[in-house]
Amino acid sequence: MNSLHQSIRFLTGGILRVALPGSLLLAALYVPLRAQSDYATPYTFTLFAGSGGIGTTDGTGNGAKFDQPDGLALDSNGNLWVADKNNQTIREITPGGVVTTFAGIAGSAGSTDATGTAAQFNEPTGVAVGSGGALYVADSLNNTIRKITSSGVVTTLAGQSGTAGSVDATGAAAFFRQPLGVAVDSSGNVYVTDFGNNSIRKVTQGGVVTTLAGTEGVTTTTFTTGLPSTAGSMDGTGAGASFNGPMGIAIDSSGNLFVTDTGNNTIRKITSAGVVTTVAGSPAAAGFTDGTGSAALFNGPRGIAVDSSDNLYVADAGNSLIRKVTSAGVVTTLAGAPANYAVVEGTGAAAIFDAPSGAAVDGSGNLYISEELGEVISKGAVSTVVSTPPPTTVVPVFSTQPMAVSVVGGTVALDAAASGSPTYQWKLNGTAVAGATDSTLLISNAASALGTYTCVATNSAGSATSNAAAVTLTTTLAPGHLINISARAQVGTGGNIIFGGFAVGPAGATVMKPLLIRASGPAIALAPFNVPGTLPDPQLQLFSSTDAVLDTNTAWGGNATIAATATSVGAFTWTSTTSHDSALDLSLAPGTYTAQVSGQSGDTGDALLEIYDATPESLYNAALPRLTNLSARVDVGTGSNELLAGFVIGGNSSMTVLIRASGPAIAAAPFSVPGTISDPQLVLQNQGTGAVLASNSSWGGDAEISTTAAAVGAFQWTSSASHDSALLITLPPGNYTAAVSGTSGDAGVALLEVYEVP
Repeated sequence: MNSLHQSIRFLTGGILRVALPGSLLLAALYVPLRAQSDYATPYTFTLFAGSGGIGTTDGTGNGAKFDQPDGLALDSNGNLWVADKNNQTIREITPGGVVTTFAGIAGSAGSTDATGTAAQFNEPTGVAVGSGGALYVADSLNNTIRKITSSGVVTTLAGQSGTAGSVDATGAAAFFRQPLGVAVDSSGNVYVTDFGNNSIRKVTQGGVVTTLAGTEGVTTTTFTTGLPSTAGSMDGTGAGASFNGPMGIAIDSSGNLFVTDTGNNTIRKITSAGVVTTVAGSPAAAGFTDGTGSAALFNGPRGIAVDSSDNLYVADAGNSLIRKVTSAGVVTTLAGAPANYAVVEGTGAAAIFDAPSGAAVDGSGNLYISEELGEVISKGAVSTVVSTPPPTTVVPVFSTQPMAVSVVGGTVALDAAASGSPTYQWKLNGTAVAGATDSTLLISNAASALGTYTCVATNSAGSATSNAAAVTLTTTLAPGHLINISARAQVGTGGNIIFGGFAVGPAGATVMKPLLIRASGPAIALAPFNVPGTLPDPQLQLFSSTDAVLDTNTAWGGNATIAATATSVGAFTWTSTTSHDSALDLSLAPGTYTAQVSGQSGDTGDALLEIYDATPESLYNAALPRLTNLSARVDVGTGSNELLAGFVIGGNSSMTVLIRASGPAIAAAPFSVPGTISDPQLVLQNQGTGAVLASNSSWGGDAEISTTAAAVGAFQWTSSASHDSALLITLPPGNYTAAVSGTSGDAGVALLEVYEVP
């Protein structure tokens, strides 16, 4: 999938900004942001299983390892079942904390029906327990619903592996689009949150699939397996209701379903007759406010469980909180600290979670929470004591692991981060590297420092060692290079438009650089994106470094050359030749340029700006000019209006990049931009795996960042105390997303920059 298409999906509900298959924008952030210091009925959470490290190991308690544990379900014997997503397995945890692998081949994605560890899954995310101990699994990337008998026999109940769609039918003739959650009623009917279709499906024991709420997809000659339903937040009956990326699902003793409508930040109720109502939360806002009904706020709620008294328990992933919702819709917070992501045992606000994703509750009211980025399962019980002191220091847990890289030489930056406010020491082949005591290791001459690197994090509770990362040398005519950036934002009037900057280098090159620049408005309003409120007539202008207008376009008019170039660079197809989407297909000399997107007639709306290197990858070589810097300046909002910029690294080797998110820096002279965001938070994600690679919420005057910025020609950040954010990291070829939001939930203008570091 190209960078642009992925960026749109992040922003419109195809993939959300919480930890999902293919998407994950939660980060290891340790900036305190507390809604309150005391919780009325706090829970005490302790580690139940998992060590905080990624792995497949079976064992007891912290002797076991997981890889992005997701959905949870309890059986009548008190055994906890875990959909261990990235391990492609279903794990069992006894009441004593003994973890075993029940079904699936660890690390091997597939769709094979078989018994136990001979069966295969592809990112299982939801699990539920039915009568007789049978398990039902939402096999998300296979787009199927699987059944596992108590003896471990795995079969496919409904859906067709490898085919996404929205068709009601029986067995393999029915289609799902990334099913994420499952629940089972007393008759054995399975209910599915069909995330990609924005609908709730029902599957009988005979495999008959119907759409209970939301609409079945429309089949066309182009989409023979059914288009997804349009995202929405309407209450109603059956097809009269709409959802926005539903994820978690639970069922009470009366047969009522409860769904975390993640994209809407709400909790929905569905009766057995398909009547949908909103129990709590508001689709108009994200937050962590406790209250009743729509006065309460959530931020990307995921896992949900219901107890015998019809209380709901919600893993509020975007807030890193555990919430309770009574049958009257009263929402309270049981544990967690908003916007803090780590694995810390504690009571109430002193407990910290790292991407809470799955939830289960037993008959005694004990809660079980899977922490997708923490790689652990935590257990919570009602506390009689409210704990408000700072969290107890625990052994560091790495939330960011260094990555192995293969480079042609030059600069390499390895990044690591761990919880617990540790000190760091990098090692090369087991020997400490002198002076390498920062979370980022900058290697100025990779060719002279090849080998295996690890990072040791130490605090008063002990030490932890990161995964090993090898730095190797490769020879290629096409080293890593920037080939695309895309950013979607709200286009206003005046200065509140989209600015996309880029530089073609190196200076002195005589060959022109072919580029494709596009401004989409009407195109992203159409299926499969269905973005609401788009800019109807985007005007695209290109300026030189002296602010001279080089070219302008206000409607592409079905230009055949533009269409052919878009296809060659992997851009999504503009289907209407009469739309007012705009594009420029041109070649430029080395220099700096700015593309601007505004409303041609002064109107406003969402638009998407893309800048592509149009040199075919098969023809690229290091002697050709290239994009050395890409940037986007937009007005950053909250929730779905955060800045999400996709960028792509091409070539055959890793490359080092400096990524900066400026707010306070561009408010200062000589820029003096009004209304900037005061505390931009920067999170880098791999689009292909959904993994958070690194994050920063304040650069702190880091000397390596400052030196590197000067070396690549970036403007100087003058205040070491500012809350501007930056990352220095070496990345392999691939698609990435840089997300910018307000650390404290604020909004304003931000500038995102991506620089090549030689």
